[in-house]
Amino acid sequence: MSLRANPTSIGLFVIGGAVLGVFGIATLATASWFEDQSTFISYFEESVNGLDVGAPVKFQGVPVGRVTELLIQIDLNDKTFQVPVQYEVDLTRLTSATGAFVDLENDAVLGQQIRDGLRAQLQMESIVTGQLYVELAYRTDPAAAELQDRRAAFPEIPSTPSLLAAFGSQAGSAVGDVLQILFRVNEMLEEVDMVELNRSVVASAQAIEDLASSPEIDAALAEAPEMSAQFNGAMAEMQLLAAKLNGTIDPLHAELAGINAEVAVTLKSMQAVIEETSDLITADSGVGYQLEGTLASLTSAADALRALVLSLERNPDMLIRGREANED
Repeated sequence: MSLRANPTSIGLFVIGGAVLGVFGIATLATASWFEDQSTFISYFEESVNGLDVGAPVKFQGVPVGRVTELLIQIDLNDKTFQVPVQYEVDLTRLTSATGAFVDLENDAVLGQQIRDGLRAQLQMESIVTGQLYVELAYRTDPAAAELQDRRAAFPEIPSTPSLLAAFGSQAGSAVGDVLQILFRVNEMLEEVDMVELNRSVVASAQAIEDLASSPEIDAALAEAPEMSAQFNGAMAEMQLLAAKLNGTIDPLHAELAGINAEVAVTLKSMQAVIEETSDLITADSGVGYQLEGTLASLTSAADALRALVLSLERNPDMLIRGREANED
C-alpha cells in the first residue's frame, strides 16, 4: 500500500528552498554585484612567481581589490618579456581628505595621480609561503612613467621594480664591479716580476741571517749579562747615595731650624738693649743731660784751641816774646 505525499510538507520544502535561494542571491549581490569594481592593468618586467589569481591588491597597505588575471607577453625580437596583471579595485574605498571619491577611472584624475607618483609594485605577503600581492603606493622618487603604447581595454597604472628586483640589479652591478677589480688585480700581478721579487726576498733573508750570526752580535749578546750587572750595581749605588743624602739633609734641616730660633732670640735681646740705651741717652734723663753738657764743653775747648792755632800761625814768635801789651 503506497503512502500519499503530504502537500503541506511539499509546500514547506519549496518555500524553504526559495528562501535560501533569495538569501544566497542577496549575499552574492551584496559582496560583488553591487560593488563599484573597476579593472586596471599593470605591466611588470620581472618574475611574478608567488602572485596568483585572487591575490590581494592593497593601497598603502589597505586591501582594496584582488588580482583577476595573469598573462605573459614575449618580445620575439629582443627576447624580453612583460607580465600584464589585471586587478579589480573597489573605488569606493578611495577617498580624499574631504571625503570625495578618487575616481581613478577618470583619465584626468588617473593621469594626475600618476604624475604625483602613483605606482604598482609587487610586495611579499609572507616570507614563509613566498606569496606576493600588488601594492599601490605613491613613490617619492618615481621614475618617469612609461605607459605602454597600445590600446588597452583597461586603464594602466605604471609599475615600479620590487625591492627584490632592485636588489638583484644592484647586486648584479656590484658583482660586475668586483669582477672588474679582480681582473685588474690579476693584470697587476702579471706585471710583477716574480723571479726578481723572489730573488730580492731570498737576498734579504740571507742578509738577516748573516747579521744574526755575525761575531759582533755574538759579542754584544755575550756582554749583555755583564752590562746588565753593571747597570744594576749603578742603580744600587744611586739608591744608597739617595739614602745618604736624605740622612744628611734631615739633621741639617733640624740644625738650621735651631740656629734660626737662636738668631731670633738674639735679635729680640739686641732690640731690648737698644730700647734701654735710647731711654738712657735722651735729654730728659740725667745721663743724657750730663752727656749734653760734656759735649758743649768739648765744643768750647775745640773753639779755643782753633783760635790759639790761628794766632801762632800769624805770630810764630809769640811763644818766645809773649803777648804784646797793646793786644787785647
